[in-house]
Amino acid sequence: MSTLEWFEHFKHKLQGLTESHTAGGSPLSLLAYALKENQLTAEEYFPWAMAHYKLPRLQARFFTETPPRKEMLAKWATHYSWTVECLPVAEWDGILVVACLQPPQDFPSSPTCVFVLAPQEALEQCWNTWHPQVAAKIPSSAPEKSAAVESEMPEGLAGLKAPAAKKSGDSFSFEDLGDVGSDESHNEEASSEEHSESAGEEMGGLEGLFDAPVVKLQSFGSDEAASTTPPASVPEETPVDQILNSKSASEEEAAKTFDRTVVDSRPSLSKVEPVLEKKSEPAPAVAASIPAAAPAASKAGGPPPPPKDDLPDLTEESFGNKPIAPIVTRPTGVAKPTMNPVASGSFSLEKLKKKNSGIIADKVKRVLSEMKAHFEKSMILTLDEQESQVTAFAWDENFQEIKDTSMRIPLESPSIFKIVASTQKPFHGYISLNDLNENFFEQWNQGAIPDHVTITPIVINEKLVGMLMGLAEKSAYNKASLGLAERLSTEFTKGLQAA
Repeated sequence: MSTLEWFEHFKHKLQGLTESHTAGGSPLSLLAYALKENQLTAEEYFPWAMAHYKLPRLQARFFTETPPRKEMLAKWATHYSWTVECLPVAEWDGILVVACLQPPQDFPSSPTCVFVLAPQEALEQCWNTWHPQVAAKIPSSAPEKSAAVESEMPEGLAGLKAPAAKKSGDSFSFEDLGDVGSDESHNEEASSEEHSESAGEEMGGLEGLFDAPVVKLQSFGSDEAASTTPPASVPEETPVDQILNSKSASEEEAAKTFDRTVVDSRPSLSKVEPVLEKKSEPAPAVAASIPAAAPAASKAGGPPPPPKDDLPDLTEESFGNKPIAPIVTRPTGVAKPTMNPVASGSFSLEKLKKKNSGIIADKVKRVLSEMKAHFEKSMILTLDEQESQVTAFAWDENFQEIKDTSMRIPLESPSIFKIVASTQKPFHGYISLNDLNENFFEQWNQGAIPDHVTITPIVINEKLVGMLMGLAEKSAYNKASLGLAERLSTEFTKGLQAA
């Protein structure tokens, strides 16, 4: 990122900044370092940056109310060398929204992206959430320090530490386990204890680098010694014990497999006659008892049923990074639109009005009436021929106590209208506060900032001629309201003759 422009502007406040940044060895850029050390305050920098780069600024609450999704971050992880000063924060209809302290100069030209300024604290918090393992990493100077300590050790002790230093995090060799000689079996136990202690110390240094616990290796000598030594508390079985144990086991097995439905297996004439005479009665009892035991055996021996799926239904209405909000349909009615009397003929929709005077009023009335299903107030705006400013064209009866209907909104300055004009894509969400946005609602909404706004472009022959805007409460943040506004802005231009 270039630092010349902002540094030249604030250089009278930044005496000694470069020297302290170099001496401290901070990984941050000079701009981030100046903001973090409070040598340049956010109140001084961001107003200048918004005017200089002509970019809007995200408020810190954006990162708490709509935190970037991990799936989106993983999707764009390799697209650019992201840092704590430049991060992707949202996607909108194929457009990537990137939050930064200043726009980077080496950012790829594809896909389309929109840069927004963001507070350094919010970017740092988002970065730490995305990379939680960075804080747990061991400094790169740690191996050098251990090597230096080893070189200062006495000659005899340095050799004992060599096998421990030989281990590597990504490879394993049987040499790491130490030599196990058959002629030195009396020393195996002592050497295995030393090895386990040194391995424990070494593995302890790796704690925190991995999500799972670090597996500690032990030498084969200790394992073999443990496996060959029988437990002292278990006595050997005598032949008499073996016979008794085998007898009890056979009795238990016979009890498990004994069919209790068979009373006596010996043939008896006295018992054959009742069975033949009452053949239909015992048959259902025997048949009923067999299926009753079979399901119980299969249920006990079979695999457990699969767990309940607690994942949310992906077919529900879902949108963006926010939780799913209930869709609230407002009572519909026929709008009573007002056409702007001060819109001059230099605006696109005003020219269309003159060419289509018979149907333009009906189209305005129908669009504003249907918008009532999801929006409290609705308005149609029009652009001038140069697409440099926008003004109101028509609005419904819910706009009251309007101060200035002739207000012109410049599209060069950051605002919700500039986002739609520069991308020809809808704006759908809450409003970031800046001078232009606040001034618009001061004139049109009695100074009240609505909870939600939807603005969709009105395009004719790939040229932006106007916008359809709806104001509502937070519950309008859903796909249904956005789809309604997009459909109405498209249908508005159908059947109109070009100016």
